[in-house]
Amino acid sequence: MSSNALSAMFMSALEVLNYAKEELDKALRLKDMLLYRNAADKAFLALIIAINAFIYGKTGVIPRNHGERRRILREIGREDLRALYSDLMRTLHDEAFYEGVYEPDEVSYAINKIENLIRELMSG
Repeated sequence: MSSNALSAMFMSALEVLNYAKEELDKALRLKDMLLYRNAADKAFLALIIAINAFIYGKTGVIPRNHGERRRILREIGREDLRALYSDLMRTLHDEAFYEGVYEPDEVSYAINKIENLIRELMSG
C-alpha cells in the first residue's frame, strides 16, 4: 500500500472521529443516550481504522479482529499501543456502547486521546 493510501486511511479515521465529536456534542445537548452510545462507538471505529493503518504500514497485514490487533501490536513491540487500544476499547465499545455506562468525561477524554494518537501515527 502506498504512503498516499496509508495517509487516506488516517484521514478517514480523523473524519470518523469528527463525526463522533459532533454526535457526542449533540447527545449531551439533547440528553440522548442513543446518540451518546453511537458517538462512543464511532470514536472506537476511528481508533480501529488508525490502528489498522499503523499495523498495515508496519507489517503489510490488516488485522481482522480485536484479538489479532492486540497480538500484532505486542509482536511489533508496541505494548504501549496495545494497552491504550485495550483501555479505549473498554471505555468506548464495552462500557459506553454495549453497557450504556454514561460517563461523558471519560468518552471526551478517549476522543481526545484518539485524536492525538491519530496525529502521532500519521506523522511517523
